[in-house]
Amino acid sequence: DVVPYLRATALRCWSLLATTVDDVYVAGEESNILPRLQECLDHSDVELRAAAGECVALIHETRLSMGLEDGEGDEIRNASERKYRRGSWDGTEWEMIMDELKQRVSELAVEYGHHMSKKAKKEQRSIFRDIVATVVEDEEPSHVVSFRGGDIMLNSWHDIVQLDFVRHCLQHGFQIQLMTNPTLYDIFVGANGGMLSEAVDRLSQLEKRLYMSKTSDVAKAKDKNLRKKRLNRENQKNAFLSTDGDYIS
Repeated sequence: DVVPYLRATALRCWSLLATTVDDVYVAGEESNILPRLQECLDHSDVELRAAAGECVALIHETRLSMGLEDGEGDEIRNASERKYRRGSWDGTEWEMIMDELKQRVSELAVEYGHHMSKKAKKEQRSIFRDIVATVVEDEEPSHVVSFRGGDIMLNSWHDIVQLDFVRHCLQHGFQIQLMTNPTLYDIFVGANGGMLSEAVDRLSQLEKRLYMSKTSDVAKAKDKNLRKKRLNRENQKNAFLSTDGDYIS
């Protein structure tokens, strides 16, 4: 049997990939991941439950968005209006299982069990309250990420999944990368009107020397990588093919 942690990681990878493809591949009629997610939500492992719940929220959010014209979703804020103007599970083969999933995530949002630690119960209730808001109430999530450059407000599971994955990969380097990496900043902050220069100004003099100066470890690693690539190109250019098919310099 696959260990729960590995299954949770696989689900989070699936969620990330799901943010890069068309909606129909995530929440269309051919999608068959829902029964597996239902099984994971019934598992005793909290991490696996959370990963499965986030998958359900992403799929439901994607289903609600199907059929809308570009930009139309931004104008629909009322839950009942979204319900009747967006995609629905009604009349599909997944209608019954979605009803069961809604009931299950609602239970997990208020679960009190002696088998769970106080911290685990608190984390699970916090996670599943946001999931219930989307899956049961058709509401968009409201997720705030604070960093030295300000706050990022995320209002879709699509963005939450992507940011959480980047944060997990970067670990303690997430904050500084978000402030100094133009690509990450444009993806998660620039869309909200933030300016990279303003974020950098909030760095202390020590942080600027550590991460942005020419003598920083980041700059040294970059220079080392460039020198290695340059040396490889020179070796390839100066190499000659021998009669035995071997390269000699």
